[in-house]
Amino acid sequence: MHKNVFLGATAALTLAAGGAFAAPDTVLWNQNSNFGQGVFSDSSGMDEQAAADDFIVPSGQTWRVAEVDVTGVYFNGSGPASSVAVTFYANKKGKPSRAYRGPFTLGCTDNDGSFQCILPKPVKVPSGTWWVSVVANCDFQTCGEWGWTENTTVQGNEAVWENPGGNGTCTTWKPLHVCFGGQPADLAFDLVGKALKSN
Repeated sequence: MHKNVFLGATAALTLAAGGAFAAPDTVLWNQNSNFGQGVFSDSSGMDEQAAADDFIVPSGQTWRVAEVDVTGVYFNGSGPASSVAVTFYANKKGKPSRAYRGPFTLGCTDNDGSFQCILPKPVKVPSGTWWVSVVANCDFQTCGEWGWTENTTVQGNEAVWENPGGNGTCTTWKPLHVCFGGQPADLAFDLVGKALKSN
């Protein structure tokens, strides 16, 4: 009997150490609101258009991002995308620079073009400004095109867009209003995970 009690206590301690009683994931960053029009961010195999937006990890924190959720819509078709590519970028002068983590090619939960993307393992992001890009792999013949819905309120830097294979102004990252006209805008997304204190 005493042995069983000891083994039970040991098992409980092991589970706790392994994170079984860790705090649940929470929303770390949320700008999934103030919806505007859609911005193309898809890859058809011949052409790749990508959008990205920034987020800020507060000083003294490190985030472990486990999930990226985006609001979007299909154009010229009803989907679904065959997969979704999620990439995190470092920041340089208010634009994405080098890829920090990814691209992760994911089978996201697809709700008519809005994606819930669970990362293969949490991405550890220290304090500062970072960027996330979401690109739907969407063959035009079978899927159509995918647009990432704008958030009409800008937080931090304005969202950016690029079409490296195009001939226009935005063959490299440029603010949305430069590429498409209109008012400056962001993109609708949120990040889910855990906020940890930095050492």
